[in-house]
Amino acid sequence: MIDQRKQVVRTAVSLLEAGLVSGTAGNVSLREAGTQCFLITPSAVNYRVMGEQDIVQVDLLNGSVKGQRRPSSERELHRQIYKMREDVMAVIHHHSPYATAISVARKTIPNILDEGIDLTPIPTVEYCLAGSPELASKVAAKLAEGRNAVLLANHGAVIVGENLGEALSRSLEVERLAQIYVWAEALGGAVPLEEWAVERSRHFLKQYRESMADQAMLRTSDLAEVSESVSVADLVRFSLRSWVTFGSLIHNLFLQRLRR
Repeated sequence: MIDQRKQVVRTAVSLLEAGLVSGTAGNVSLREAGTQCFLITPSAVNYRVMGEQDIVQVDLLNGSVKGQRRPSSERELHRQIYKMREDVMAVIHHHSPYATAISVARKTIPNILDEGIDLTPIPTVEYCLAGSPELASKVAAKLAEGRNAVLLANHGAVIVGENLGEALSRSLEVERLAQIYVWAEALGGAVPLEEWAVERSRHFLKQYRESMADQAMLRTSDLAEVSESVSVADLVRFSLRSWVTFGSLIHNLFLQRLRR
């Protein structure tokens, strides 16, 4: 498993490479496993030279910090989100061009695409100074409504997820939705999906997530049944029955033996 600090660094670099941030802008955080803390990118350190040792630990309860660097100036924003949303494991704040343009216009990205229903509508939270307690409070309150993304007036966007991979994927999708929305408005006006279409898409998304969760449980159950005495033929049959690749089974068996 990749070290959590390394995950934060890699995600920050991915934001930079995707054009969602530049220089030292934006910030990334992740709940730290086994603690009441989260890990966050430092202030004023370019992502291309940032290392695991630069990541700062912040206490969720009192906001105290531990690390070689100063934490991001938006650490309180992240802390309040984690406190308000126990299901959130990762937070990304970026300044992508199209999403920020919409935040400057103080508009909401409506339900315009089926695949964006997990995120839309994406409202713009009223303007507050960057890094201020007021901004942290207002953003956390808006996300507490069950949203996975919001825009910050004249500032940028904040996206949450169950892990950094999901938060990053959603961050990219927010910018894509923003770009499509801006273009549609320029062409005469974006036409939102009708309510029946929105409900259908949400129902489909819910079913899809439930099926993925069931599939993950099935894989775990099947892997637990595999013992040291199984044959190669048994492994192949297991992989076909549980939708797990033969290579994955071999890998997991190898890891199990190493742990013994």
